Amino acid sequence: MLAQILGIGIILVALIDVYLTVLYPRTHKSVMSLKLCKSTWEIFRYLSRVPIRGSDKILSYCGPTLLILIVFIWVCSLILGFALLIWPTLGSGIQASQGQTPTDFSTALYYSGFTLTTLGVGDLVPKTNLWKLITILESAVGFSVFTASLTYLLSVYSALTRRNTFALSLFHRSGSEADAGLFLAQLKGYDRFETAFEDISSISRDLLFLLESHHAYPILHYFRFQEVQYSLARIALVSLDLATLIKTALHPQEYGPFINSSAVNELESSGLDLLFQLSDSFLGQDKLDQPAFEKEWRSRYLRASSLLQSYDVKTVPDLAIGADKYVARRRQWNGVVLAFANYMDYRWSNIVNPEAEKFKE
Repeated sequence: MLAQILGIGIILVALIDVYLTVLYPRTHKSVMSLKLCKSTWEIFRYLSRVPIRGSDKILSYCGPTLLILIVFIWVCSLILGFALLIWPTLGSGIQASQGQTPTDFSTALYYSGFTLTTLGVGDLVPKTNLWKLITILESAVGFSVFTASLTYLLSVYSALTRRNTFALSLFHRSGSEADAGLFLAQLKGYDRFETAFEDISSISRDLLFLLESHHAYPILHYFRFQEVQYSLARIALVSLDLATLIKTALHPQEYGPFINSSAVNELESSGLDLLFQLSDSFLGQDKLDQPAFEKEWRSRYLRASSLLQSYDVKTVPDLAIGADKYVARRRQWNGVVLAFANYMDYRWSNIVNPEAEKFKE
C-alpha cells in the first residue's frame, strides 16, 4: 500500500509538471522543470571553467541538453510511478501469459515501461477489470506525454528562431559596438523621424514577444550561444539605450512629437518590463546591485550626440544637462543588464563590442 501511495504521488507530480510546462507555461508555475534548468545551468557553468580544451563551448550545449533531460525525467518518473503502483499486484491483478509470474520490482518496471511506451509486448497481461483500465490509462498517459513533448520541442525552437532573428536585426542596425546612437541617427532618414514610428513599434513588439516567450518557455533562457549578439543582455542594452538617447539627446522642441510618442514610451517600458520581470525569475536580488560606470556612460552619450549632429540631427542645447539625465535614466536599468551578462557568463566588454573577442583570438 505504501509503494502504491508513493507511486501515485510520483505520477501526479510528473503530470502536474507536464501540464504546467506545456499546457500552462508560466515561469513561476513549474514543479520540477525550472528548478532542473537552474541546477543544470550551474553545473554547466562549473564545467565551463574547468581548464580543458573546448570548455568555453560547453555552455552552448546546455539548452539542448535540458530539453532532453526534462523529457527524460518526465518519462522516467511516470514509469517509476506506475511501476510502484503495479508492483504489489504482480501475480494477482497482472499475471504472466505463460508460466509463473515474476513478482520482483524489475518486472514491474518492465511492465510499466512497455505499457507507457505503448509497445504492448504481451508476456504480462492484466487479469482484472481494474488493472485493464489502469493499463489503458498508462498507455494513454504515455501517448499524451510523448505528443506534448514533441509539441513543446517545436514551440521552443520556433520561439528561439524568432528571438535569434530579432537579436541579429538589432546587431546589424546598431553596429558591432551596440551603438544606439548610430541606430538612432539612421532612423531619422530625410525627415523628423516620421518614418521611425513603425520601426520603434516593431522593436517594442519583439521585446514583448521575447518577454512572453521566456515566461512561456523558461528553458529559452538557457540556450546560450557563443556569439554574444544573441544574448538577452545585448538585446536589452541596445533597446533601452536607444530609448534613453531618444529621451535625453534629441532636441525637445524640434522632435517633441517623436520623443513623447506612444511608440517611444512603449519601447522604454517594454525594455524595462523585459529586464525586471525576467530578473525576478532568473536572478537573485543580491545580483542586481551592480557597479555603475558613469564616466563611461557620459563619454558614450557625448559620442552619440556628436554622431547625431553629423547626421544633421539637432541635439539638446546643453549637453551637460542631457548627460546628467542620460546617466540618471541608465542607472535604472544598466545594473540588471550587467547582472544578466554575468549570469550567462558573458564579458561586459563583449556585450558592448562582440568583435572584441574575435580580435583577441
